[in-house]
Amino acid sequence: YAHQSTTYVSVWPHAPCFNQLVQFDPAKPQNRPDEIIPDLATRWEQPDAQTVVFKLKPGVKFHDGSDFTSEDPKTQIEWIKNPPAGKVSPRQAALDAIAKIETPDPLTLTLTLSRPNPSLLMNLASHYFTIGQAKDILANGEIGPKLIGTGPFKLKQYERGNFIELEKNSSYHVPGRPYLDGLKFFIVRDYSTALTNFIQGQYQLFYGLEFVPSDAERAARESGGKIEVVRVLSTLRDIVFPNARRKPYDDIRVRQAISLAIDRDAAIKIIKEGAGKRGGYLLPGGAWAIAEQELRQYDGYDKPNIEKAKQLLQQAGVSTPLEAVAWSRTDFKPFAEFVKDQLAKIGITVNLNLADTATSQPKLQQGEFDIGPWLIAINVDDPDAVFAEISTSKAVRNWSNVKDSQIDALFDKQTVTVDFQERRKIVQELEKKALSLYQVTVLQFQELVFGQAKTVRNMTFHASLYTNRRMENVWLAQ
Repeated sequence: YAHQSTTYVSVWPHAPCFNQLVQFDPAKPQNRPDEIIPDLATRWEQPDAQTVVFKLKPGVKFHDGSDFTSEDPKTQIEWIKNPPAGKVSPRQAALDAIAKIETPDPLTLTLTLSRPNPSLLMNLASHYFTIGQAKDILANGEIGPKLIGTGPFKLKQYERGNFIELEKNSSYHVPGRPYLDGLKFFIVRDYSTALTNFIQGQYQLFYGLEFVPSDAERAARESGGKIEVVRVLSTLRDIVFPNARRKPYDDIRVRQAISLAIDRDAAIKIIKEGAGKRGGYLLPGGAWAIAEQELRQYDGYDKPNIEKAKQLLQQAGVSTPLEAVAWSRTDFKPFAEFVKDQLAKIGITVNLNLADTATSQPKLQQGEFDIGPWLIAINVDDPDAVFAEISTSKAVRNWSNVKDSQIDALFDKQTVTVDFQERRKIVQELEKKALSLYQVTVLQFQELVFGQAKTVRNMTFHASLYTNRRMENVWLAQ
């Protein structure tokens, strides 16, 4: 389910069934703070820096006909903040500032914060913060398998490993929406088969991590001009996690050597055929990131240096060849194999294991690896979302286990700073500190390459894989 998930694969078929309190404007692709608009909340007020009052939309029904009330977002937010035993909540830290949740009436939700939290609405606007039904959450320990939400579509049929089919919710609370009668998500494990099916017209929308510009050009050409391609620089980044729980990766010199070994220009060219951009922790060219010139000052982020990397390993007392166990996801194969080849140049022999998410991700979560090549797509380009997920001591996906009190202090300082310019300075100091520890090695931020049939109308692709996937405004031309 979406609230335990860290992959768009589960979010996309789930998002059309639900709403959030707020959302990013579907027509604007950049997911900026000033592009947040109402969803289940008709409006919100902030009487002071530590209070947010949401006025909820009246007359909203869940798919089972029951009324949506303030108890539903209250229960969902409580779940994300404090999940039941045995459940993982990757966005738990993003709501850490919420100290109290009150429901003075069925259509009012009041959040009292322990500190100012300028990132709160940014996080609440993504599909990772969809609102489930309180009774369903309590009964199932999460949103239940029937995906009972308030969204424009509802679950019709699910065949495991084959497809997920949704049908129109005729009682949807937005008049005249959705336009489509239904949606069908095909689960096709073999990329070549999926691409062929798309070219032949079986799907109207297509995306895959392996969908590179040359394949996009092929699809446009072989479809007889029936397909068009859209490219968007995204929050999806290629990251290598070194496991500092294990020696020798607890030594900063070893982590630094790994960064120096990997050629960023080659990564952008080989893995995504140029559909990428050099970056650190935050979206290149976005509101928060340090300039590329500053980024290039950190070892590996400018040019590889094999000799220096070997010297660092030697200084750290590492004998080569060094055998390293790596885990990654099957659909991350081109990236993972690239990392393996690059590290071989400095004497690190990577024994690469590829598996599905259910098998591979727990290996990283539990520290059962040496090297973790992984694609991380943070839901929004926001410092709270990014650092709280992969960098701070409490971060659920700080799989490298490199923890630092200064990172934590800078994070805590920026998260309560309301003035944008002042906050930006702190965030950039935070990014530089994290980069200096070689906590992770970031190869690139990917351009998302989307294919769509030319019959698709009103589909805007966002920089985030976790926004504007509700599909209520999309329609098909003849």
